[in-house]
Amino acid sequence: MKLRNLTAAGVLGALLLPAVADAATKPVFRGPPPKGQLKGVKGPVVDADFYPRRITIAAGDKIKLTTVAFGDTIFFPKGTPVQGLAVEGAEPIAGAKDAAGADMYFNGLKPFAPNPLLVAPAGKDKKITGKKIVNNPVSLSGPSKPWTVAFPKRGTYTLRSLVHPGLKLTVVVKKKGAKVPTAKQDARRVAKQLKATVKLAKKLVAAPGPTGNVVQAGSDDRGVASIAFFPAKKTVAVGDTVTFTMPKRSVESHNVAFGPKDYLDKHAQAFFGPVFEPFVTFRSEAPGTPITFDGANHGNGWVNTGLLDADSKSPAPKSDQITFTKAGTYSYYCAVHGNDMAGEITVQ
Repeated sequence: MKLRNLTAAGVLGALLLPAVADAATKPVFRGPPPKGQLKGVKGPVVDADFYPRRITIAAGDKIKLTTVAFGDTIFFPKGTPVQGLAVEGAEPIAGAKDAAGADMYFNGLKPFAPNPLLVAPAGKDKKITGKKIVNNPVSLSGPSKPWTVAFPKRGTYTLRSLVHPGLKLTVVVKKKGAKVPTAKQDARRVAKQLKATVKLAKKLVAAPGPTGNVVQAGSDDRGVASIAFFPAKKTVAVGDTVTFTMPKRSVESHNVAFGPKDYLDKHAQAFFGPVFEPFVTFRSEAPGTPITFDGANHGNGWVNTGLLDADSKSPAPKSDQITFTKAGTYSYYCAVHGNDMAGEITVQ
């Protein structure tokens, strides 16, 4: 049966066929092939999904994972708890002060730190047998190198992402020498997935956002994440409370931070380190305390929701609220993603 989109199929066929000159190795991409972009989609969109999401090989064969979008890939054996992006840091936070010189409430608490599996390799023999953790960590110095991993035993294996919980690659391994889909069949599967994802992404970036005093951090679904606030600008009255919330099926993490740009930039630049920057991950006010914004908070107008996400296994909440008590126009952004994800609240 012919594909309607012959151009896309031809491009993908040309892309994938050379990679499978050796029939024992099949290509998989992290992010849309070939360059990690969804062609024709206007707007800041991240798609770190697996292409294809499901692939079939024979025992003894390999997959070659090319990461064209930021992300990690990890296999957890059955019975092993699936871990998250962050773990508890070793040393309590100390000496954190706001711009007015006041101690922050989170001094004495343990910070969040990157899971070691996110940045360090496990299973150096690059074989997935189902008995131990094997991973391809993120690269902090540039694009990750292609990762080739073998599957010597029959079975069905699920590879996951710590950075983007919910994204999965299913590898079905048949008996040695079994007939498996051809390179052209795999290319058609990728082309079909790409076509559906482009359609979805266009719909998401065109979404107007929620009504009322609600701002959504991203317009996301099925692994497609728009790095923007919806709506990006909102007008409220003095005394109004605005709810900042994550989409129900988002695979991203965001925060909402108001304050001087250089102050926010400093925290954003320090976000990913030996520990995650506390001024990004924690709320500006203690948990259970309302955030009331008058433009002068903490000595320079800084308030922060702390990290928000839609992952039910994460300690971060899905939403938070800020009450605005003084007229003015106030800019904010997500310190996880920087200036590319910014918004504005006008208080009348």
